[in-house]
Amino acid sequence: MQVAASLPRPPSPSNATDYACFTDDWSAIRRPEHPLVVQRRAVPLCDRPLLTRDPFTWRASGAPDRAAAALGDLPGALAEDIAMLATRLAALMLCDEVRLRLELVDDDSCRKLHADFTDLRLITTYAGRGTQFACANVPGGEVWNIDAGDIALVKGWQFGEGHDPCLHRSPPIAGTGERRLLLAIDTPRIDPEPGA
Repeated sequence: MQVAASLPRPPSPSNATDYACFTDDWSAIRRPEHPLVVQRRAVPLCDRPLLTRDPFTWRASGAPDRAAAALGDLPGALAEDIAMLATRLAALMLCDEVRLRLELVDDDSCRKLHADFTDLRLITTYAGRGTQFACANVPGGEVWNIDAGDIALVKGWQFGEGHDPCLHRSPPIAGTGERRLLLAIDTPRIDPEPGA
């Protein structure tokens, strides 16, 4: 896996900054005013053979490094990135284990705006369009995409009292030939719904 050079990013809708916090400091998710924290980063590109497989969903759980290894025989840099993200999320949420889901999708797996029944979910896309987010917690409102490579910390219904969940959905790609390689990481505390 190679890391692509950072490219200029299109601006997010102006009201997205009222809803999301754009920072490398993941602890910002603890602030009640932000249902979403986004860390911008260059796109970690994956080896082509992984992207040409049939659509798949691989799951693993346990200690961050063991869960990442249990996903299967991944290219080294991709496995390292997943282990790093899982370790960082576990440290943020003060948990010893995580649940990982790595998916290659070519359809609209979660096309409706929704919030997850979990406390916090990390979402990143290694190939294809990133997840779409509402600009406010109003169904039917404007949505915007994070970029591939960006890391999203997404509050769910169970994050805590006084914290609103984050509305998000998969970008519509069914029938376009586009494929997405998506990683979702959850804490083990609550059985999460699929999606992102």
